[in-house]
Amino acid sequence: MRSRKRWPHIASAIVLCILVGLFAGCQQNDSTSTKKVSLDERKIQGANPGEQLYLRHKVAGKTLPKNKKRVLLFLEPFSVPSAKAFDVPGYSWMDHMAKQGYDTWAMDFKGFGRSSRPVEMSQPPLKNKPVIDHKDSLRDLEKVINYLKKERKVDSVDLVGWSWGGVVAGEYAAKHPQNVNKLVLYGFMHGFKLPMMTKPFQSKQDPTQFNEKAPAYQQVKMVQGMQHWFMMQGGKRIVTHQAFKQVSKVFADSDPSAEKQNGAIRRPMGPLKDLFAIWSDRPLYDMSKITAPTLVIYGELDSFADRRVYKELTSSKDKKEVSIKNATHWALYEKNRRKLLQETDQFLQ
Repeated sequence: MRSRKRWPHIASAIVLCILVGLFAGCQQNDSTSTKKVSLDERKIQGANPGEQLYLRHKVAGKTLPKNKKRVLLFLEPFSVPSAKAFDVPGYSWMDHMAKQGYDTWAMDFKGFGRSSRPVEMSQPPLKNKPVIDHKDSLRDLEKVINYLKKERKVDSVDLVGWSWGGVVAGEYAAKHPQNVNKLVLYGFMHGFKLPMMTKPFQSKQDPTQFNEKAPAYQQVKMVQGMQHWFMMQGGKRIVTHQAFKQVSKVFADSDPSAEKQNGAIRRPMGPLKDLFAIWSDRPLYDMSKITAPTLVIYGELDSFADRRVYKELTSSKDKKEVSIKNATHWALYEKNRRKLLQETDQFLQ
């Protein structure tokens, strides 16, 4: 009889332990590890003499992961042109992946964030033609991957490319399959018709071509540069004020001269010229040459994401497509961000 009387107390204790465990899990902010994440920043030699490329590095704990296949490199979007786009306080994809045991990196392409800027970006915008295109960024990526392979003594890395970063990641994976272990294309664009984005940049002489009078770079503030974020939300409350505030800080911090320009940052126009071709259904490379296992992931409200990509990955034997409900091109900062993190982690595992 005594043992029977103890059962309610034991059951209560079990329930309490489960509840405490669930609460602790929620407090870990999308991560399974409670180890402290450390930050390491460095610059390496760029593709040309005198150029430097910025690298942001995060790992959990005091030692590097033992699994050498878990070197992960994030490639930045054009909308938030900074490696810190993946490390926004409270919305850090880098922290999440570091806590899953990844040796986690993010880079700035030349002309972006803390990497070197071409001399044209220090001159009046209209003095020169658009600078920095996918070929330039591809050379930067090659430099960084070769550096990581040597530094970490690995044969290949995992790549996560967001938007413009995905364009470069996909091209690199197509041309250097031996160096890419797995590939994640988030909000990816390859080749489709998007008139709302091409019309503002059309040449007056030939609407099928990019404006020949376009500047070398543009100067934009957060509200201007990311106006499509508001448009895609369609009035839905999927972004908190706190998230927007934190992203705004990272956006402004992507250019050291922003303070002098009243919050406006410089972004090279070369990527927009390439995107013009993509939005005109003129792909920059052959995606069928990608052989790496590939995850194609995007928000269901993302009008930038190319919905034909999954079918065009004809050479990838291991591929997956995921659409995140009530999410846009900037799902990382939105309420359904957990789906993005979980799907990516599960695929890379």
